[in-house]
Amino acid sequence: MTSEPIKSPSSSVATANNVLLIVDAESLLSRYPEPSLEAENPTSISDGFVFAINGSPKPQNTINDSSITLVTDKTATFHIRGRTVSLLAEHSVVFYDMSVGDSGVLSTPELVVQGDLTVPAPDPENPTEPGTHQADDHYWKCTRLAAGVEACELKFMLIDKNCEALGYFSWVVEVRLQD
Repeated sequence: MTSEPIKSPSSSVATANNVLLIVDAESLLSRYPEPSLEAENPTSISDGFVFAINGSPKPQNTINDSSITLVTDKTATFHIRGRTVSLLAEHSVVFYDMSVGDSGVLSTPELVVQGDLTVPAPDPENPTEPGTHQADDHYWKCTRLAAGVEACELKFMLIDKNCEALGYFSWVVEVRLQD
């Protein structure tokens, strides 16, 4: 067991509204077998490939209709992260750009990268005693400015186990912020 303390990756995680975007990598690559390999010209995707989960007190469904509803207080900050669903974890996702419309509901998103964090990992020799390893964390941060609806575009890349981009994608989503 390590005696090294494992610090929170962000001092504001406790007060942030965390949003996890889950990309169905297998289905996405099946539907778009030859995606763009240019970050500046990503393949636009339809509904059904990205699912959002957040810490809302209301029950959530995972139906993707390119609309996300978030119930928040008036000063909410969002931390938006992405992960994939893939059969053998052979794909990862990296959201490399996020933009919002001009309706004044969300602030301009900012990429936050925190490097060289100590994170727990299971020890294969003794799985009940955690070990640690170093890793980087990243998320997109934006703040609620008002209740309402904001159009957002998220650009992401699917990456294989060798850290090579398999394709660049763009997803347009409507974010609804409610009190």
